[in-house]
Amino acid sequence: MKVEFTTEPNHADWVKSACLAQLVNAIAPVMTETGGPAWRQTIFYPFKDMSNLGRGTVLQTKVNSPTYEANYYDPRGTSELRFPLSAVPYLKLSVVHNHDEDCVTIFALNRSLDESLSMDVLVRGFEGLTVEEAHQLCNDDLMAINTKDAPDTIKPAPLNGVEIWGEQVRVKLTRASWNVIRLGGSEAVSA
Repeated sequence: MKVEFTTEPNHADWVKSACLAQLVNAIAPVMTETGGPAWRQTIFYPFKDMSNLGRGTVLQTKVNSPTYEANYYDPRGTSELRFPLSAVPYLKLSVVHNHDEDCVTIFALNRSLDESLSMDVLVRGFEGLTVEEAHQLCNDDLMAINTKDAPDTIKPAPLNGVEIWGEQVRVKLTRASWNVIRLGGSEAVSA
């Protein structure tokens, strides 16, 4: 699968705030027990990654990914609505350039429940990239959850095998995985 991004902004800065509903229990990223411990659900980690590492300019991306058919479910209103989607990309991607920290962070979601994806990224407009950090969130058991007794069943783990040569970044993404690759030395090159 081919991915390309440039130094052009994606205008994500137009959104000034984002909200996370149900912060504790119900559908929350953190679960608690009255008078007892608190533990993180899996959704906690992508929010943490985006909040901590997604600062800067969101860059425009072009993704060429295998696709699948799905239905969009909209429960609003007096009737339940479903809209067919014929070509949903397996790869969901966001790339952020942090000018202050001289780095580029790639956030990649492999939506495939069955297959890993080889991701080739062409990083146009940057030079001298090195891998500062790379981690993934996944589990072989797609029904696994974090619980009070097993709070670390699913947590970020190192994402190994990230290769860089010139403007190319290559990595294999595990099925049903959230992936973060932080590239340092990302000095933008003027066109």
